[in-house]
Amino acid sequence: MLVGLTSALRGLASNKLRSFLTMLGVIFGVAAVIVAVALGQGSRDAAIKRFEKFGTTSLTVIPGRQSKSGISFGSVNTLRYEDSVAIKRGAPSVKAVSPERSGFLQVKFSNKNINTQVYGTGEDFPMIRNFEFVQGTYFKAEDVRNKRMQCVLGWQAYKDLFGSGNVVGQSVYIKGSTFKIMGVFKERGGGGFINEDDRVYVPVTTALRRLFGSDNVLSTMSVQGRSEAVMQKAQAEVEDVLKKRHKLGSGKANDFIIFNNATAAQNSSDQAADFEQLINCLAAVALIVGGIGIMNIMLVSVTERTREIGVRKAIGAKRWNILVQFLLEALFLSLTGGFIGVIFGVLFTLVGLPALKPQWETTLTTTPILVSFFFSAVVGVFFGYYPALKASRLDPIEALRYE
Repeated sequence: MLVGLTSALRGLASNKLRSFLTMLGVIFGVAAVIVAVALGQGSRDAAIKRFEKFGTTSLTVIPGRQSKSGISFGSVNTLRYEDSVAIKRGAPSVKAVSPERSGFLQVKFSNKNINTQVYGTGEDFPMIRNFEFVQGTYFKAEDVRNKRMQCVLGWQAYKDLFGSGNVVGQSVYIKGSTFKIMGVFKERGGGGFINEDDRVYVPVTTALRRLFGSDNVLSTMSVQGRSEAVMQKAQAEVEDVLKKRHKLGSGKANDFIIFNNATAAQNSSDQAADFEQLINCLAAVALIVGGIGIMNIMLVSVTERTREIGVRKAIGAKRWNILVQFLLEALFLSLTGGFIGVIFGVLFTLVGLPALKPQWETTLTTTPILVSFFFSAVVGVFFGYYPALKASRLDPIEALRYE
């Protein structure tokens, strides 16, 4: 075995550039596997985290849309404050409901003035949506009933208006009215149109009466089920209550839409898993192409070293000696390429991708590293076996005559 290894290394060293070029296929294949798995797992984890932030035991109810001849052309104000009360009473699988109404208004403090989303909610909103506080607390049920002028600041609104410091007990002006600050939410992250940090939260009854000029029309409702096990039942109960309240018979389409966050999280995770499998297959193809490159070069090497093989057999080398030598050459190429590929894959995942695409989520674990390195060894043995077998079967007399 030692003699075979020495002969294999000597044979590879005689063609350093060709050996390196042969390894490139395995290098890129292994690196691609590591990066692909990191991207796939990262996208799945990110999808799960996004929905966990909203809670996997929560439903979101929004108004439906008007349609004529199958064409949707506008939203309908179908949700009422009384609907949320009816759901609390008529849906046993529901733990809490938060009626919500929102709109963009000017919010002022001292010489600071921001145009942000003012979000009216019920007292259970933070529990349903998994919000955390850095200061203070949320308003209570009696504050909602009495339409009190209170508010809680999202993190971005707090930073824009105050910058820092304890703001509980201070006041801001919304649409000319004074609102006492009860607390500040912990940063949630987000951007674009839906940014939960760039909001000011007020009691929904105050929002309906004082800010938006309507006593009962809602934008959305957040509903929390009693457990993940009863979420489908809770959704059915909410749908049944709203159908009865809106007088929708069996032949009529719903004028509302219910989003089940648990179902959406599972669907998103499944899609991410499908994407992960796809890019894993593409990476495996790249590794197989690298193995084919090894086979091609090993066949060329057998042809070039036919006389050498003949000489070795003439002086007593057995078939298995020749077989082991060429297998070791192929294995060395694949393992060395796999080792370099692991280094490149890890570095690109940790450094390259964050620099090129900082918004992409990656999750690097040891399993794909070990699997890809092991697979590179399998590729070396599998694709190196035929050239090695061909070399071992050469007739020594014919090999010595080869020019």
